[in-house]
Amino acid sequence: MNGSAKRWERARAHTRACILEAAAEAFQSSGYDNACMQQIADLAGYTKATVYAHYRDKANLFTAVMNLHASSLPEPVVRAHAGADLKEELDYVSLEIQKLAQLDVCRRFCGALRHSATGTTAYAELWSAYLAPFRAYICSALAREGVDRAEEYASLYLQLLLQTNSLQTAPQPATNAGAMLSVFHRAFQQCSSRG
Repeated sequence: MNGSAKRWERARAHTRACILEAAAEAFQSSGYDNACMQQIADLAGYTKATVYAHYRDKANLFTAVMNLHASSLPEPVVRAHAGADLKEELDYVSLEIQKLAQLDVCRRFCGALRHSATGTTAYAELWSAYLAPFRAYICSALAREGVDRAEEYASLYLQLLLQTNSLQTAPQPATNAGAMLSVFHRAFQQCSSRG
């Protein structure tokens, strides 16, 4: 590859990166359905024709952005149960979700899903699979403490953590407050009776 071809390739890569960044911002704030190619072009500082030259339509651009986000998510690492009490185990998962919420890629991925109605099924499933180790960890901790319906409560607790940290991916139904209070009451009651 000669020098001129290398410069052209670098310029092309830079343009695509700028377009992806602008699209990520637009999809996070407006969602797929409400973002438009002109808005993305304006944010990127290019013409709409340039955006279309690099990504033939909004669906391809959305796919490129979401795939980039998905490939940038950190590997979920869940520690082995250390014999900690339920409160410590719930606190551990809470801290891990807070760490995820600090990552721009997680906020953008979830924001784009939350604000979009079209083309999100595969990415919502990917996010659910990504969170599965955390859900299983919570479920295991609850089951070891003898909590009935541990799977249901694990899902509710994780849902609450995601909502609290703005990582929910869709408008959520109202949380079963009684179920959540029961989990918290049990966790803190056991901790205080040991102290």
